[in-house]
Amino acid sequence: MAILREKVGITNEDIRKIRSMRPGRILDLQVSTNAGIKRVKTEFIGLDNRKCLIIKFPDESKWGGLRDAIYKNASLVMRYILEDETGEIIAFKVKVLLVATTPSDLIFTSFPLALQSIGLRAEERTQTNISISISNESGARLVSAARIVDISTQGCRIKIEKVDVSEKIPLGSTLTLGFSHNALSSKVLVGKIMSLKSDEVSWFFGMKFDTPESQVTQLLKDIMVLGE
Repeated sequence: MAILREKVGITNEDIRKIRSMRPGRILDLQVSTNAGIKRVKTEFIGLDNRKCLIIKFPDESKWGGLRDAIYKNASLVMRYILEDETGEIIAFKVKVLLVATTPSDLIFTSFPLALQSIGLRAEERTQTNISISISNESGARLVSAARIVDISTQGCRIKIEKVDVSEKIPLGSTLTLGFSHNALSSKVLVGKIMSLKSDEVSWFFGMKFDTPESQVTQLLKDIMVLGE
């Protein structure tokens, strides 16, 4: 996906994905310079409904001069990881509307007219919202109220409100997940924390299961029956 093919047409689902972009998160910016195509990193600031997107001007001390590539009416390609939402990269073309230098170096762009996406996960995950508790290897309960927000036979993503946990759970930790629902109270999942993301109010942990796949598959069937 080096260059997006030209097309027009954006769906409500595309718009939802764009609105899921969080201020402060890093995005990949592809620009056309005199020397050719260049890709740099910068920070997403926000959007104004469907009028425009706002990003920081890339740090030229790190990426080199970019004023010949980022100017009014120049085309840019943005790529952004929506890992906390759907496990995919979204990419789209925009045009520069304004480059502001006061009070901060910001780029205002058009709203995308089309969007492409590529899944990051080899296996599709099922969206869920099931309540769990979390314990460490010694059996001590770390969190009483957390939720699994998506799950597959290989792993899951866990959401924990920051107010419900006293300290961040380290990467590599082996944890046991218990289920609050009565029909699942006898079941547990064991796995290792492989990734960590956060927003203003929540932690998002990616877990890889150590529990045998056959047991996870049965649990997934039970969850689907419960409609959780």
